[in-house]
Amino acid sequence: MCVVIDANVIGKVFDPYSAEHARFRPIALWVTRGSGSVIYGGSKYKKELGGGRYLNLFKELGTARRAVLVGTRDVDERARVLKKLVPEAKFNDEHIVALVGISKCCLVCTDDLECLPYLRRKDLYPDGVRVPRVYRSIADKKHCRGGLVVGMCPKRVISLRHRKKPRARPKVTI
Repeated sequence: MCVVIDANVIGKVFDPYSAEHARFRPIALWVTRGSGSVIYGGSKYKKELGGGRYLNLFKELGTARRAVLVGTRDVDERARVLKKLVPEAKFNDEHIVALVGISKCCLVCTDDLECLPYLRRKDLYPDGVRVPRVYRSIADKKHCRGGLVVGMCPKRVISLRHRKKPRARPKVTI
């Protein structure tokens, strides 16, 4: 299963010295040691990351098959369409809704209360895309499980030629 992590909580998720890391530690463990993967992409998302420490972390997660980069052009185009549909000033996380719509991701980790009504609007997603669950606190750790794998999530591949066990993804240290 995959997760889209909003830029406003990336530090809280991956920085163990953050005051609010305990709230988001299950997401960090699920992505770095468990079966979770991060979905990211789009120019606005990369700009919010600042191009520094966390973008490098996502690249490292990508080499460990724990992060998936969605095409920037696709995310930006979908975000433009969404912003035309909902021109309200409070709707400033259109790139998150676009990422969910393109990747069919079922979980979003955010602390932004203004984003929640737009994340829950079914009319903002293409047909066949579920409204995502939202992780905001330790009580939501039940969503950190591998039961639902969508198209963009990295899967373990079984070699048909030799019938070997699937290769496990390496664990990532933060």
